[in-house]
Amino acid sequence: MKSFAFLILIFLLASCEEITEWPANETITPRLVVEGFLTNNPDLNYVRLSLPVSSPNHDPVPVKGAAVVLISANASVLLTESTEEAGYYSPESPVSGVVGEGYRLYISLGQYEFISEAVWMLPVYETKDLRYYEIETEPGYYLINPVESNEASFIKYHVKYENPELANDTIQKLFYSYTLRTVDVNQFFKPDSETLIFPVGAMVIRTKYSLAPDHERYIRSLLSETEWKGGWFDLSPGNLQSNMSEGAVGYFGACSVLRDTVYLQ
Repeated sequence: MKSFAFLILIFLLASCEEITEWPANETITPRLVVEGFLTNNPDLNYVRLSLPVSSPNHDPVPVKGAAVVLISANASVLLTESTEEAGYYSPESPVSGVVGEGYRLYISLGQYEFISEAVWMLPVYETKDLRYYEIETEPGYYLINPVESNEASFIKYHVKYENPELANDTIQKLFYSYTLRTVDVNQFFKPDSETLIFPVGAMVIRTKYSLAPDHERYIRSLLSETEWKGGWFDLSPGNLQSNMSEGAVGYFGACSVLRDTVYLQ
């Protein structure tokens, strides 16, 4: 593995973007929010960097000008920042993760450095046929039954369909389903949330991600503080699980994925 000193030299030579300014007050600990995935699909690899928000209604402030490197046992890959979406970094050339391999994420931002714990990519199990059912009170409209299997994973459903009220307008919706191997009472008694309803003719793109045990624990802690909040058995507020070094929060994960597309006729 290349030394960090050599990597830092590369960062200084390669990074010419505007760098986000951290607060000058020395009593304030900088908190970088990291969201990132390495997968076996080159189109789904990214790292998003932002600053924390004080309210759920506030939009995260993207972090620009960071040097972000994906490190494996055999290579180090510099990620480049998107010119269209600030704070969004991805490999310039196609990169595919390999099941059983270990990876880390290194971030340099001004005088600060952050690194993730090592993560290993696990295999993803085959998806089952997409199950959905018609809503009795709304003929022609459907709901997805997201129950797939018992292994730890999560599935992103991306639904597209033509707006029935406006010609040449496509409606797009996202819905996430999580399968966690832990049993949480607040999961079963979580508050009602928005459901994904779509009509005949919709296209459903389904992407299934494998989850390593630490990644599963991170998602569980995140859901306990977000989607499962407000139910009958809320947990006491606490810090989210993270695999990033001090000064950063969030998670960098390695997931193998499967993707398919279903058209509802």
